[in-house]
Amino acid sequence: MTEPVSQKELPAAPASTQPQAKSRWGLWLSALLLLLVAGGAAGAYWFGWPWFQQQWQRFEVLEREVAKAAEPGPDVVAIASQAADQRIQERLSSLESTWQRDLSALGARQTAERAESARQLTSRVGRVESQMDRLLAVDRRAWLGQEAVFLVRLAGQRLLVARDVDAAQALLEQADMLLRDTGEPKFEGVRLAIARDRAALAAVPVVDQVGLYARLSGLIDQVDQLQLEFESHATVNEAPTQIQGGWWGDVAAGWSAALRKLSGHLIIRRRSDEIAQLMTPEWAALARQNIRMLVEQAQIAMLSANQALFEQSLQRAERFVALFAEQDAERVASILESLKALQGEQVAPELPDLTDTRSALEGQMDRLDVDQGDTP
Repeated sequence: MTEPVSQKELPAAPASTQPQAKSRWGLWLSALLLLLVAGGAAGAYWFGWPWFQQQWQRFEVLEREVAKAAEPGPDVVAIASQAADQRIQERLSSLESTWQRDLSALGARQTAERAESARQLTSRVGRVESQMDRLLAVDRRAWLGQEAVFLVRLAGQRLLVARDVDAAQALLEQADMLLRDTGEPKFEGVRLAIARDRAALAAVPVVDQVGLYARLSGLIDQVDQLQLEFESHATVNEAPTQIQGGWWGDVAAGWSAALRKLSGHLIIRRRSDEIAQLMTPEWAALARQNIRMLVEQAQIAMLSANQALFEQSLQRAERFVALFAEQDAERVASILESLKALQGEQVAPELPDLTDTRSALEGQMDRLDVDQGDTP
């Protein structure tokens, strides 16, 4: 190892004069710089201060002028107010135009929305109305058809019960009008059947029931006047003869009374006479009553349109009237002639049967109900 060398043993270095020279030159330069700065400041203060004050004064003057110019005069205020009003008016006009434009756009949008809503509502209402029209049309056809069925059935009953041709024709006409109002093609066949029935009813001969009844009543009056020969003599007032008194008068009066009493119980006729000549007054009254009842029966048969009973009653009345032929020939001939003429009268003409028409109409109504059930 090497041993450290002590400072005493090291050689002393020679002192250098260069740093000292540099420091002196720095001092001189600093002092010169300070002198220059101080001189410049003194010169600036000496020569620049008045200029600065002059500029400051000019600045203050300009500031006062600017402040004075900034103060508004009457004209300036008016101009400014007018300009402000103009700007406000322009702004208001701009806002109004904007508001009008927005309002117009909003109105147009609302109008379009209302139009669209109205269109949709009209479309929906139209669909609902069309559906209601279809339903009501079906219901109306069914209602009119059912009423027509009732009228046809009622017409058949009037023909069957009362043989009322006029009422049946009126009912069938109303039924045809109802079927026409339906406008349903399915009822065309039924309308043809109704037309045939109406034509058949129009061809039915009219029965003069009032005239026939009056003629039969006249016959009843003639029958009540039929009399036998002995009845006409019995009507003469047989006053008892005045017989003179005495016993012979008493015998004659007794004999007359006995004959009168016997003549009421015993009638003597020839064996060759007809049975009509053998009738007693009681049997004659009974025959007249039978004729009267038979003619009245003919009246009832005529009113009830029973042709067979009408003819049978008149024929039986003829036989009873013939019993009075020899005793009241002229009256009997007149009555028999009237009875034969009445037998030729048609009191029950053949009427058309409305059953087929009613069945056809009811069948069409059943089909219409089925179609209505299938309709959504």
